[in-house]
Amino acid sequence: MEKEKMKSVLNLFETIKKELKIEKKEVKDGEETKVEELSNIEKLELEFVALTEENAKLEEARLIAVADNQNTVRRFQNESILVRKYGGEKLASELIPAIDMFRGVLKSTPDNPEIKNYLMGFEMIINQIDQALTNAGVTMVSVKPGDDFNPELHSAIEQVKSEEFETGKIAVVVSNGYKLHDRVIKHAAVKVAE
Repeated sequence: MEKEKMKSVLNLFETIKKELKIEKKEVKDGEETKVEELSNIEKLELEFVALTEENAKLEEARLIAVADNQNTVRRFQNESILVRKYGGEKLASELIPAIDMFRGVLKSTPDNPEIKNYLMGFEMIINQIDQALTNAGVTMVSVKPGDDFNPELHSAIEQVKSEEFETGKIAVVVSNGYKLHDRVIKHAAVKVAE
């Protein structure tokens, strides 16, 4: 209840008490003494104050429960978004090594025409898998020799002497890195110039 309404009701109780002037007299051993007993209106007033305080506590508890519920819904929605966005991370992480092996096979240049035909088929398969991964948000981290080493994207497996590249630059790309949206799921393995 609003404070002004409560104040006006309490003022109304005071006015009623003054108008009624309820007093109880008691006679003890021939002596008249004034005994103040709570009148019904005073009991009603006390009950009103107690109910008003209880109502305020319940309203506060309700507001806290509503806020907790809203926080839970918001947290669930955020988690749901993250699951949809990053749910395929485990599958992508397990497929990537096989894709990298395919790419390694494709880099070879055999003399046999039959093997070249197989490699063309493998290349088409890799392109389809790459397209499916791209549609799911998985992208290859573009790394080439001469790029600056970035520990957030690259994993240095070795430092090598290089006259071609200055210190801290990538000298050799061993394997590709991959991201799922903005999250790195596989660091690019590189050798860094010392």
